[in-house]
Amino acid sequence: MSSGVRTGSRTLERVPRGLMAPAVALVACALLMAPLVLFGAFILRTSLDDLNLRSDRERDNAAALAATLVGRTVAIHGGQLRAVSGRDDFSVALAQRDSRRLSEILAPIFSGVPDIATAGVLDPAGNVLARFPVDASAIGLSLADRDYYTGALRTDGVFMGDAVTSRIDPGLSIVTLSYAVRDGNVVQGIAILTLLPTVIIADLAAALKAVGREFLLIDRRSATIASTAERAMLSQVDVPARPGQGLATLDGSQRAYVAAAIAGADWTMYVLDDPAIIYAAQRRLLNQLGGPLAGSIVIAGILAALLASAWLLLTRGRARLATANTQLRDLNAEVRGLNAALEHNVSELRALNEELGAFAYSVSHDLRAPLRSIDGFSQILLEDKGAVLGDDGRSHLDRVRAAATNMGTLIDDMLLLSRLTRDEMSPRSVDLTALARSVVDELRAHEPQRKVEFESNGALPARADERLLRIALTNLLGNAWKFTRSRDPAHVSFGGETRDGEAVFFVKDDGVGFDMRYAQKLFGAFQRLHNRSEFEGTGIGLATVQRIVHRHGGRVWAESELGKGTTFYFTLPPANTPEAPS
Repeated sequence: MSSGVRTGSRTLERVPRGLMAPAVALVACALLMAPLVLFGAFILRTSLDDLNLRSDRERDNAAALAATLVGRTVAIHGGQLRAVSGRDDFSVALAQRDSRRLSEILAPIFSGVPDIATAGVLDPAGNVLARFPVDASAIGLSLADRDYYTGALRTDGVFMGDAVTSRIDPGLSIVTLSYAVRDGNVVQGIAILTLLPTVIIADLAAALKAVGREFLLIDRRSATIASTAERAMLSQVDVPARPGQGLATLDGSQRAYVAAAIAGADWTMYVLDDPAIIYAAQRRLLNQLGGPLAGSIVIAGILAALLASAWLLLTRGRARLATANTQLRDLNAEVRGLNAALEHNVSELRALNEELGAFAYSVSHDLRAPLRSIDGFSQILLEDKGAVLGDDGRSHLDRVRAAATNMGTLIDDMLLLSRLTRDEMSPRSVDLTALARSVVDELRAHEPQRKVEFESNGALPARADERLLRIALTNLLGNAWKFTRSRDPAHVSFGGETRDGEAVFFVKDDGVGFDMRYAQKLFGAFQRLHNRSEFEGTGIGLATVQRIVHRHGGRVWAESELGKGTTFYFTLPPANTPEAPS
């Protein structure tokens, strides 16, 4: 030990006095910074590994969830097909070859379910006996060459055919479920249900969306069944056929993929991500961690140099101690200044987030300002120059004002629709009958001259957000009020019932109704089934209703007949449902 100390002392003695302080500082910096550099490298490596692991796990979870949901959806539809085929009235209608009755029995499976294209029945020879939606041109069409026809004859269960282009509607790529209805060993007919995989996978992508991600569903032939990218249906895809994960060349570029088999179907769900996005995330992580680590190392080096200088100054005399302390205080002040600047930046970031929250409102305000100007100046022209403008000019200005008013209403509806998915829900027990009566009272006050007979059940409790349910009922009852305008008196009713253990509520009217062939467009934003000159509106009301019901975990659909009225149904959790944890 003493030998080592003497060797170190002799080494220091050979260092020129003017270089003593830098030499000691350099050694101190090296001793202090080496662990920091190693620790920083370890943190960066660990963070990158964790980022890659989380990315792989998230992609794997998305593929597993998507595969499970697709498999479950196909299984549910197969169960529906088998259940309907086993009904007594279905067997009677099939034995009598009653196409109209068979279509009526199949209609509830199709209505309100966007991923079902058609439902139908084939006779034992493979000819179309019944179809819903009803299409007279399809009756008698032979589908005996389809694999789902021969597959149903070979099996006692539900058979799933390959993805094909619809022969009746060539614009659709479909997958068909088939089930042979037998009397003993004799096939009486074959019930079929055609699915739209593109609708199923579009719903998945909306729920599990991520930048640069593609959901790709292929069959046993490696043919595209559905894709969220612009990929031709039934086109061949050169991807690994076995479930797993890794990198694969697709469309001439590398893609990170995870593949998951679909239970109960010979399909594979691929989740494809662009590696460039993953690399960008890694670069952002390096930038986020590398800067602070480098700053820490630099500050540690400065502190080491100052401490070494202070040690040398102490050995030379107490006169320099005050100078060293001053330098150290200055450095601490600099660190405090950096911390204060950091807190200021955090405050600015918080303010920016609050500004983003107010963005929708500001856009609404900026759009309304010119509309108010258009309406106001048009009114001034009518009042001051009405006589000069003549009948045509006044009519044109009235149309301008009406258009401005309608645009303002459209802006309000669009903002409401956008807020519905962001606002926090406060579910509690709500009496829907009392809520419906309250809405009807407001409608009567708005149009006291109308003769409308309103019927409702007793108390109908449900667990829901009262504010959102009032918006939904205002749209549904408002539509019933509007589309019964030609009736005197009109009849509107609200009620509820329990179906298969599920609480179902309805709003019914005897208004103009609509053609059920267009029911799939009903809940889309800006979709209208009647001319604006006949019935006012923006086309957003039913989209708002659907979004509210979906947020409550329910579903909504409609049944209607031209000239006889419309009934809207929706489901909600019962009032005794426990609240889910936040």
